[in-house]
Amino acid sequence: MSWLVAGFVAFQACILLTVNKLVQDDYMDEIFHGPQAREYCRGAFASWHPKITTFPGIYVMGALYGWMRWAAQALFSPLQVDAACTTTYLRSLNMLLSVVCLIVLKDIIATYRKQLQPQLGTKGTCAQRIEVPTHHASVHDTDTAAAGGAAWEAQGLNPGTYEPISHMLHALLLALYPLHWFFSFLYYTDVASLLFLLLAQLQVAKRRHKLAALASSLAILCRQTNAVWAAFLLGQAALAETELEWAPALHGAQHRRRDQRRTGNANRLLDKAQPKTSDSTIAAAAKGAKAAAATATEAVTAATATVEEPISELRVALTRLWRCRKTLVAKLWPLILPPAGFAAFLVSNGGSVVLGDKEAHKVVRHGAQLLYFAGWSALMLWPGLLTSATALLHIRRRRTLVSVVVAAAAVAAAVAIGHLSTMVHPYVLADNRHYVFYLWRRLLGRSANAKYILAPAYAAAWVLLLAGLLRRVSVLWTAGFVACLVVQLLPAWLLELRYFTPGFFMIALHLEPPTRVQAAVMMSMYGAINLATMYMFLYRPFEFADGSVARFIW
Repeated sequence: MSWLVAGFVAFQACILLTVNKLVQDDYMDEIFHGPQAREYCRGAFASWHPKITTFPGIYVMGALYGWMRWAAQALFSPLQVDAACTTTYLRSLNMLLSVVCLIVLKDIIATYRKQLQPQLGTKGTCAQRIEVPTHHASVHDTDTAAAGGAAWEAQGLNPGTYEPISHMLHALLLALYPLHWFFSFLYYTDVASLLFLLLAQLQVAKRRHKLAALASSLAILCRQTNAVWAAFLLGQAALAETELEWAPALHGAQHRRRDQRRTGNANRLLDKAQPKTSDSTIAAAAKGAKAAAATATEAVTAATATVEEPISELRVALTRLWRCRKTLVAKLWPLILPPAGFAAFLVSNGGSVVLGDKEAHKVVRHGAQLLYFAGWSALMLWPGLLTSATALLHIRRRRTLVSVVVAAAAVAAAVAIGHLSTMVHPYVLADNRHYVFYLWRRLLGRSANAKYILAPAYAAAWVLLLAGLLRRVSVLWTAGFVACLVVQLLPAWLLELRYFTPGFFMIALHLEPPTRVQAAVMMSMYGAINLATMYMFLYRPFEFADGSVARFIW
């Protein structure tokens, strides 16, 4: 679909031209990023603004991009280096990177769908070269072909009726995610940071671990917190090598064998009854046997699945990881280097993640960030979570007591987190240019009881997100994701919705691909938000407290 990429480029270029026409001066964080990039353009690499908190990756890229313009312009007429590195020009770098993000997203989606195709098995993994004990095989069958054959069934999907959108349309949908799309037209670190993180994810999926390590390093150089996701990708690579990443490949064979046992038990009872009874009696016996077998299996499954499957999965994971330890180290050592290097930086930097302005970005325990993340992500993904919501309602009807206990525990956890670790940064209270300022005043911090009133919504959001993930990925992958999300968000004092972008894309790429209807709803929602926020940014400026021109921004 090269025409779709060309259309996206044209659309992005039109928006950028409009932004540069109406917002010619550096705005918000650009007052730090723009001048710093121009210092690098001049070759003054020792110069550093004390308010800048991030690593200099985006400034190195900006300098290289500016030098390219300077060199090209020199063929026709001389151009000063500063003129080659204006902020309006540097914004086009992010616009181009957003196009590359679209292409990389498409490749990731295609790679993941290929890995989950029933007819394909994973070749050359460590798990295929070891023998799994018999008592583990009920959950983790090493016959990947058989497991893959039940992949769609394990997700509760019918291949004949479930029609996800194409790879490119799915990628375009994610490329229009509001928090990513908006910053494609400003010289911020977000787009470059996400691009390198996506590149690392793609290379991990393709088992190109050296390239993945390089991309992870570049992602960290653009934003420090990407070190957490570099560590996560190391874990994901280990799970992929031991065939413990995807839920269908893990549980598909189990579901198929369970159904076979259920049918076999009923057939054996039917065979015993056949010589002694008439046709009507046989039919009654068959019906009763099937009902009895189904009821027995249902009871055992309901009582043990919640506990046994995660424990069994962990047992198998430890077994495989231990038996494959030499192979894993030999294959994955490049992925160890980026997070290890960042750990060394933390030690040398006194335990602080940021370079400058440490007082405003000190480490705290802001557990409410996890609640905000779940609420925002579920809101942005709600059409794609409807399948999980339907499945949860079905489970509630069948397992009422378990559902009530889980729901009560989730709400209690949300209440406890909100009570113990809700805090607000002074920047949020003081800066009315950010939408978070209004979100806090009118919803999150409207009253002292707001955190308790919103607790059920936060709990429901987390349940839906986790349920959606577990339809596609393993419990271990999900646990690792949540752990890394905690490490990234918990220490962050400042609430900024764009901090949620890496975690959002990790979830979005591992949920079931949306259907055409779901994608249409999401596309409409993203389009409306993008239209509204860009209109407010461009055409509704106002006077800030210091007399400068202010514009609404995420």
